[in-house]
Amino acid sequence: MDISTSTTILNSLFNFIPQTFQGSVYAKYIQYWPILLIGMVLALILTPIIGHIATKYDITYKPGVKRKDKEFENEQKAVHEGVTPALGGLALTIPALIAILVFFRLDSFTLPLVLALSILIIGTALDDIFNLPAKIQFGYQLLAASIIAFSAINLTNLSLFNLPLDSYVWNFSILGLQQSLALPGDILLIFWILVCINAVKWTAGSPGIIEANSLIIFALIFVIAIRSTSLFSGTLSILMAGGLLVFLIFAFPPQKIMTGSSGKTIYGLLICVLALIADSKFSTTIMLLALPVIDFAYVIIKRFIIYKPKNLIELIRISDTNHIHHQLLKLNLNRKQVVLIETAITLFLGSFAVLSTGALRFFAIILALALCIAFIVYINIRASQRKFTDKKGESPESKYSY
Repeated sequence: MDISTSTTILNSLFNFIPQTFQGSVYAKYIQYWPILLIGMVLALILTPIIGHIATKYDITYKPGVKRKDKEFENEQKAVHEGVTPALGGLALTIPALIAILVFFRLDSFTLPLVLALSILIIGTALDDIFNLPAKIQFGYQLLAASIIAFSAINLTNLSLFNLPLDSYVWNFSILGLQQSLALPGDILLIFWILVCINAVKWTAGSPGIIEANSLIIFALIFVIAIRSTSLFSGTLSILMAGGLLVFLIFAFPPQKIMTGSSGKTIYGLLICVLALIADSKFSTTIMLLALPVIDFAYVIIKRFIIYKPKNLIELIRISDTNHIHHQLLKLNLNRKQVVLIETAITLFLGSFAVLSTGALRFFAIILALALCIAFIVYINIRASQRKFTDKKGESPESKYSY
């Protein structure tokens, strides 16, 4: 599916591969290190600047405080501490948009993605500033998803069920740019993009989770993209991974800045589209997004059962504490432990997406890393419980004993 054309700027960056790795089986991965570095440097520069601007103009998250005459946060969901600047996602999404314009030529493949990203960047930034109604948020999400579906990016087959989705294909051009619509596949694609956007977005209820999960998923997409020789997907995914690697330092509990709507909405779109471009398999995206999608489905079903919403907008407006991270916090786990637990699960499930490409060595490394993180979390939880038990059994006189 990768039909984009790179520019000489991108091609020249690949020439800076260290001599040690030239001819190595890992050379095709290592050559992307300048893109990774660019993502890291831009995030390091832009994040403090955006945080300063957000603080100056009071574009902030305030737990339990009404904002713009609307209830900004369910008090039970307000797990971040104090006043925290928003708009952090712009430090990653703006460079991604610019990277497409600089590294690739505008054509029928890239232009729709540029338009979709631009709509989401503008819409989500306004949402961070004005706390837009759910109806407007859904509107710009649907518009962005529809632009992608009417582009050269099509969902033509459900490989998991061997089900063709291109019974009707309409090829057309807009201003000389060739586009296509495959039915019923592209209708499903619109729905899937909306699910991915909101599933990823809903993981942002506790500090650091969406950044850590997205970092892992973009890194896995990079491995899959390189194995399937998808230059476009490989470039954008490693750029996002580099930016998130730095941004996670600011977002990890206790966080200094929040991704905000301007990031969390766009991560889902990029993950969905880049995964499809990299592997052209619907099943790959499901494996990469298994945790947020399962969480999303569980919450949606529970909302229908409990609240019985009359329409989709009413469903989106519901603010509850049924997400996985809320349940983990109710088990008296701290926010850092919750981040590590979800990261380990994402790594574990995502490793099977890498395995599906035949990358046994990468699968083993990723699986081992997931198990190591899970073990560290387990030891940390046990130590916390032991400390709490010891403190509870301590008598008032014991602190004076020798």
